[in-house]
Amino acid sequence: MKQVFSIFFLVIFIHLTAKAQTEIKGQVIDQVSKKGLEKVEVLNTTNQLSTLTDINGNFKINAKVGDVMVYRLLGFDTDTALLINLKEVKRLLRTQSNTLNTVSISGQVDPKTQYADVYNKANPVLLTPGRGLRFYPSSFFGKEGKHARRLKKLIETDQVEKEIDKRFNVVTVTALLPIKQPELYAFLVLYRPDIKFAINADSDDFRFYLLEAYEKFKALPADQKTLPKLQN
Repeated sequence: MKQVFSIFFLVIFIHLTAKAQTEIKGQVIDQVSKKGLEKVEVLNTTNQLSTLTDINGNFKINAKVGDVMVYRLLGFDTDTALLINLKEVKRLLRTQSNTLNTVSISGQVDPKTQYADVYNKANPVLLTPGRGLRFYPSSFFGKEGKHARRLKKLIETDQVEKEIDKRFNVVTVTALLPIKQPELYAFLVLYRPDIKFAINADSDDFRFYLLEAYEKFKALPADQKTLPKLQN
């Protein structure tokens, strides 16, 4: 009897899970040329599904509202976004054009200013002029507050990844190392530096890091020098 109930609830669970996932369509476009980009990796980090765009930049993937999507292609800045509806997605990717020199981050837009509304809703404790610190239960327990905190975390993670991309990308790596596809992509994934090094390392330190990492990479077995093929 217990086995019958277990099978019954398993069927119900699978049915509900399938309903929650919907196939969405979208297109990834070059920000400058406005043309579709082929072979962009589209990754749903929530359900771990991934696919590649076709020759016109179009793609299809299973997702639901609230999933975190990542769009990446060698030579372009990685784009991360929260899925807020199931309408057709349009994303623009910007070409990377950085050098090995130390990158200054001064003068950039502060994400707390750019996304002020998100940061305010994500913080249940605010300093109110004349009233001191005030706690807003709706911001802490409410659906909107939880959504804002998740988006805030996504924004902050995205900012960190963008700072690393400024120093460690296709342009800076291939300017120094004789490495090409498909090994290039694997190298970028395996030896991606942390944010502290990416920001603080000077040009000499960064060159030494790349050369040392490349020596380690060359010593790897052949099957570890390329990434597994993505799901289509």
